[in-house]
Amino acid sequence: MRDGTVVGTEHIVVGMDEHEASDRAVDWVAVRRLVPGSRIELVTASNGWGGDRPALDRRLDRAAERVSVAHPRVGVATFRLAGSPDRMLADAASTADLLVIGNRRQHRVRTALDGWMPERVPTLASGPTVVVPEDWRPSHGDVVLGVDDATGDTALRFAGVEAIREHRRLSLVRAWKVAVPARVGTLSALEEPGLVEAHAREVLGDAERLLHTRFPGLQHRPIVEEGDPADVLNRYAEDASIVVLGRHHTSMLGGRFFGSTAHELITGSRTPVCIAPLRTPDPRR
Repeated sequence: MRDGTVVGTEHIVVGMDEHEASDRAVDWVAVRRLVPGSRIELVTASNGWGGDRPALDRRLDRAAERVSVAHPRVGVATFRLAGSPDRMLADAASTADLLVIGNRRQHRVRTALDGWMPERVPTLASGPTVVVPEDWRPSHGDVVLGVDDATGDTALRFAGVEAIREHRRLSLVRAWKVAVPARVGTLSALEEPGLVEAHAREVLGDAERLLHTRFPGLQHRPIVEEGDPADVLNRYAEDASIVVLGRHHTSMLGGRFFGSTAHELITGSRTPVCIAPLRTPDPRR
């Protein structure tokens, strides 16, 4: 992917398992605008703990046929790997532009023993990961970028290119909220609502200036709103085509999973969520 108005070829890895949510991940890739010469890899990973392997193979073959029909000028390949599914997918996508997985958000109890893959995989991935919910339906809404103090280079780049690729407007959303004071008394300077809001507008302004530099002419709208970030973003996610967030932690130990806002969006929204690391990975590593 390139900056500006040029959208290049993509290398996309789609993680698949025996559940219908995998089909939604394939559907999302199938309706995506792809430049001829791009490459799609459909990957299954098994740890050998049961499962209907022939059924999974049939699902994989059907997915390959569907993507090939949707993108006849794009290379499509299938891979069957053995090992821990989350790490196998992260490794398979280590040199890819994008990793796409399905999300059984309506059946979390059934997936609890797997550590809930939609939150494990983006934590391990070195690049952007799109999590597509099982009840997703295509939308022509905005690309929504959640902006905070450390949104990250990769998230902004992905959101900008995605908006250009899909001919969408980009909404830059910054939520602000006054922290609850630790004790009764006058709020400290950092807790003054006016200062908190001013800081939020400053952060959004910085993101907007960077966007103008990277993607001149891209249609966008800046939004500053008071409220909990997860609540604000969930509201804008209802009409969005995708929500993009920066990933602040490198493991699930660094906070609740990889961030409460991402957690709330993945569990509560029918809109695909892209989790991007703070910086573009160094290809030499």
